[in-house]
Amino acid sequence: MEGCFAALTAQRLENNMTIRQIKLTYVDTGESALADLLDSEAPETCARVWDRLPVEHKMIHGMYSGAEVFMLLENPIALSENLVQLPLPGELLYFYDEGGGAVGREPAGEICVVYGRGVVLRAHEGIPTQASLFARIPGDWKSDWVPFAQACRRCRWEGPQRLRIERA
Repeated sequence: MEGCFAALTAQRLENNMTIRQIKLTYVDTGESALADLLDSEAPETCARVWDRLPVEHKMIHGMYSGAEVFMLLENPIALSENLVQLPLPGELLYFYDEGGGAVGREPAGEICVVYGRGVVLRAHEGIPTQASLFARIPGDWKSDWVPFAQACRRCRWEGPQRLRIERA
């Protein structure tokens, strides 16, 4: 698997493609990972996230979707591109909820990090939903970024953990 990513990186360099990256770091414990922005697949979402950086908030473990953590963003904006419902480990998503409904809440925006398999995106009360895929941590969650995945999992058992996302 690692060879596959090395070949892809070499191909991008040959084609003079600039890959913007963001760095995700758990502030108190130091685990970090780099993620490649998917500018060609989600240009508006990438631009909006990039412009907001750096951000630092508590990561909360998802209640409905599985192995994913998220941070709530202030002043959310409605974005809907490169939508997925079955994200893979290492994918970063922007989720927007217009609010209202049975829970009667305000609009919300989230940056979600998928750290394990079996995630099916669900909103409040288990309603199937989608989110905009805008970045990906290269490599395998079981061998290449294990400490970061474990730090994400820790949010489930130890409560919210502060994560900083910044330009790399």
